[in-house]
Amino acid sequence: MAIEGGQQLPWVAHLERTRGPFAEARTLPGEVYGSDQILQLEQRGLFAREWLCVGREADFPAPGDWFLRDVAGDSVIVMRGRDGEIRAFYNVCRHRGSRLLDEPRGQGLARIVCPYHAWSYQLDGSLQQAPRMGPGFCKEEHGLVPVRSGLHEGFIFLNLDPQAQPLERYLADLPDLTRFRMPQLRRGRRIEYEVRANWKLICENYSECYHCSLAHPQLTRISEQISRDERGQDIGACFNGGPMKLRDGIETMSMSGRSNLPTIPGLSLEDCRYVHYYVIYPNMLLSPHPDYVLVHTAWPLAPDRTRVECEWLVTAEALAAKDFDPSDVVEFWDVTNRQDWALCERAQAGVTSRGYRPGPYQSSEDCVHIFDRWYAERLLELL
Repeated sequence: MAIEGGQQLPWVAHLERTRGPFAEARTLPGEVYGSDQILQLEQRGLFAREWLCVGREADFPAPGDWFLRDVAGDSVIVMRGRDGEIRAFYNVCRHRGSRLLDEPRGQGLARIVCPYHAWSYQLDGSLQQAPRMGPGFCKEEHGLVPVRSGLHEGFIFLNLDPQAQPLERYLADLPDLTRFRMPQLRRGRRIEYEVRANWKLICENYSECYHCSLAHPQLTRISEQISRDERGQDIGACFNGGPMKLRDGIETMSMSGRSNLPTIPGLSLEDCRYVHYYVIYPNMLLSPHPDYVLVHTAWPLAPDRTRVECEWLVTAEALAAKDFDPSDVVEFWDVTNRQDWALCERAQAGVTSRGYRPGPYQSSEDCVHIFDRWYAERLLELL
């Protein structure tokens, strides 16, 4: 793909410019936002090889709780075993490859039974019954094919690559966020969006607030950007990001600027003045607040379409309260999200135009450049 007629395609050279020093770098070439071939490369080389956040352990508390997740074109079953462990398997029968489960999620599963020939599997993936297979058949050799899985701060991660580094090593340089007690938080609300834009535009938009004063009046009213020197460099092999500061008198990111949710226990007064924004490569957007944690994941559906899953995580105390009502914070981010999606869709229309030329980064777009540089390096390895 990188070579056509014996010549390197011009847009490949643009990837090298994206990798350059910030002051000299240029944005990604338009081809990476609109090409089916590029998306296929991304699915095989990124989404099938990187650790991906696919859910929350707290949402599947009991043995037999399960859900399906499509990853790089494959259906994966994630379920809790009788021993309490979370495991993942390809949604494929070991007999003749039938799809096993169809519903997106469920509870109380005692075993998985193939609807084609009634092969059945235990919750740990081992084959339980294979009717009339005859002597010499070895059940132990025909368990479900496992998918690597792991847990971090209450989030479930999957990786289709059996040779990938362990999750704990992949995430080793993430900032220490244990003070936000994310494993103890519970989902307070969930909204799913379909955006007519490439998944990378979602991540890039999340990484900068150059657009905020024009696009998000409700956001700039209650929070402010801080200088690069003040926030320092929050960059690692698997992420980048940084904080924004709540304005004086503001308690949280909500329509009112007030919070009716309890603060996450143990946070310092300093923690309660900031909101953090992290892009965890390739597609997880994590934002701890003083009283809730906001999580987005961006899943490519086509070069120009992305499903974005957005969840608000709150304390168990907040969720159990009779008057629990997260509408103030949900409305704030729903409004902000829809403003962002509209901008991403405008960008999609432009970057796939013949008139698009990669441009320079503005001084506050350093995190966009870091994400783009990470992506350019990965894509160049695949070409």
